[in-house]
Amino acid sequence: MWIFRTIIVKCFLLAFKVLYKIERVDIENIPKEGAYVLISNHIHWKDPLIYAAGIKRNFYAIGKEELFSSKIKALIMKNLAIIPVKRDGTSGNQGSLLTAIRKLNEGNLLLIYPEGTRMGLYKGIKPKKGAALLALEAKVPIIPMAIVGSFKPFSKVKFKIGKPIDISNYYPKDGQKVNPRDIITITNLAMEKVIELRDSIQTDEMHNEMMEEEEKRQKKKERKNKWMFLLSVIS
Repeated sequence: MWIFRTIIVKCFLLAFKVLYKIERVDIENIPKEGAYVLISNHIHWKDPLIYAAGIKRNFYAIGKEELFSSKIKALIMKNLAIIPVKRDGTSGNQGSLLTAIRKLNEGNLLLIYPEGTRMGLYKGIKPKKGAALLALEAKVPIIPMAIVGSFKPFSKVKFKIGKPIDISNYYPKDGQKVNPRDIITITNLAMEKVIELRDSIQTDEMHNEMMEEEEKRQKKKERKNKWMFLLSVIS
């Protein structure tokens, strides 16, 4: 699996070096060993590839179930170390959550986007609590990260790694369940760190470019949905 993933990542890395000016900040904050939950804001589908190309350790990642819509896609996603989850909550995600916890227990890194969608922070979407839940269940620290950039050709893309957040005071005792209030507390704390990191590397120009690109994407999506609706009516 990791061989396939490494080949894919290296191919994208070559393309990224041509297309973007990638700047990495404080990547040494990810320890060389040990299990951690990585969380980040989400601005583009290339985010995890940028991280994969810039972080020296391999990591698993949580991805939306739609990425596994066909056998071929599912095979590719599996070999890219993506764990599928439903975005409408934890309903039906028990198997995926257990897989994620097992990977953490084995000493791996696990990347999760608490926003659950692109540009969720800017849209005021309430962060999902899965990252905090997994970190508490597996009893591992959380490493906040942030990425900014419009992903326009030849533009700058920056990401920054924060220091691990020690949440050991909130770990459930043996035989006890995770406290729901602790999940909320950890989620809010971790997302505050992500926002701090984002704001420390984001310029007004980069912010404006990101918002412009997101607006274009939304308009394109709306046009596509209209055409799909018209086609369904005609057929």
